[in-house]
Amino acid sequence: MEKNRATSGMENINIDTLISHVLKLWSRSKKQILDEFGLTGSQFEILESLYDMSASGRDIIQVNLSEETGIDPMTTSTILRNLEKGCVITRVRGRIDNRVIYIGLTDNGKNLYKTAFVKMANCCDNLYRNIDKENLTIQLLSLSRELNNFNN
Repeated sequence: MEKNRATSGMENINIDTLISHVLKLWSRSKKQILDEFGLTGSQFEILESLYDMSASGRDIIQVNLSEETGIDPMTTSTILRNLEKGCVITRVRGRIDNRVIYIGLTDNGKNLYKTAFVKMANCCDNLYRNIDKENLTIQLLSLSRELNNFNN
């Protein structure tokens, strides 16, 4: 009986509209947080990859960063140029092959990323506190697989 009340009216919900609405609200929340740090979503994504890649001790070259994030190379270059202007990253051309550009996080960049990451993680913890995360994850993975199959 309780379940029927909780789900009554759900048959009238358009899933596409709901997904779009949730993504819009999530993007808005994420933007508000990242605005506090002067970052865009793409910049944060680049910083996250840089942080993870540098933690593993790998040399980070610009083309690999583009592949890792799925952000096209020209956009990645623009994002990195802006982060470099803000003293968040360093870029150094290779000595042997000057087409290769090595990327590094500055101490300022590491601190900025860590602080923004904590704020984002706290936001997520608050958002998901009343959500069955395991079930949501299963459903989202299933949807992701279907979309991948559809797009291939």
